[in-house]
Amino acid sequence: MSETTQGFIRARSPENRELRRQSILDAAEQLLDKAQVADITLRDIGRQAGIATSNVLRYFENREAVFLELLNREYGAWLDALPAELAPADDGTGPTTPVCGFADAYAASLAARPVLCELASVLASVLERTVSVETVRAFKRQALANNDRLADIIHARMPGLHRAAAKELASATIVLIAGLWPLAHPGPTVVAAVEDPALLAAHVDFPARYSRMIELLTASLRGPATR
Repeated sequence: MSETTQGFIRARSPENRELRRQSILDAAEQLLDKAQVADITLRDIGRQAGIATSNVLRYFENREAVFLELLNREYGAWLDALPAELAPADDGTGPTTPVCGFADAYAASLAARPVLCELASVLASVLERTVSVETVRAFKRQALANNDRLADIIHARMPGLHRAAAKELASATIVLIAGLWPLAHPGPTVVAAVEDPALLAAHVDFPARYSRMIELLTASLRGPATR
């Protein structure tokens, strides 16, 4: 017989436990469509999932652990879609993929995934700060696998970029998001301040600025002979 607590049915089988975990991640993702990480509590996640906070803690050690797992899920979904969103690799019958075209497509693909970008922007400063060593280790293992997979995609889509260089570019992905995403999505005080016409240069267009940084990095890593 299933054990219940205040209407909560505890998942017994591994399959049902995984379904419950995914439903909690779905709830966190839905909240991130409307708010930033800093504004979402564990209670909010439980309420969105239709369960008590104490029952969320049966599956995740804290709020940050929920968001860490959601980040890996979002990153994996991005990698699933990315090859089709980038220009095809050169097959020997036409010109190689232009660096600027690659950078624009890469930036647009990320900009279309605000949940991924929001989570990546607070990875080091918030999400990894209050979870257990084992949770961090599990996250890092998956993150390293994701980085290798991203490097393979970049290498296939950017002829002339060696595998080691593609891996370096892949590693810069989160770092660039962490720097640019908060600047492009500031709080209300900054939004009001930069309405001053004299401060137009302070506006940060995330896809445009991200694309330019990827373009510069890619061109540098390819070397002068292959730009």
